[in-house]
Amino acid sequence: MNLKEAILENKNYVDPDEGMYVVFAKKVNNTFEPSSDARILLLRHEDFETPIADFTKIHCPGFDYFLEMNIIQDFWGDLKANQKISQEAKWIKRLIQYAENDA
Repeated sequence: MNLKEAILENKNYVDPDEGMYVVFAKKVNNTFEPSSDARILLLRHEDFETPIADFTKIHCPGFDYFLEMNIIQDFWGDLKANQKISQEAKWIKRLIQYAENDA
């Protein structure tokens, strides 16, 4: 799965009581790209006791934390509601910018 696919599938993930879904992706030239390899992992509450960098090294080496799926869902919904931004590719680019600069 690539990062674009993970973002587009955001509505397919509902956080269960025992944790939350988090997206991890590989950076290309030190940035996330829509084509970056991505993984969606369920982090259980006890997983949050481990620093995210350590969790990543163990469960998805070579990947970096991108965002929690619920943040992607909220942000994606806001972008879709904003009629000024109406193209999927622009929404994905904007979400990646948010993850890299503001999250």
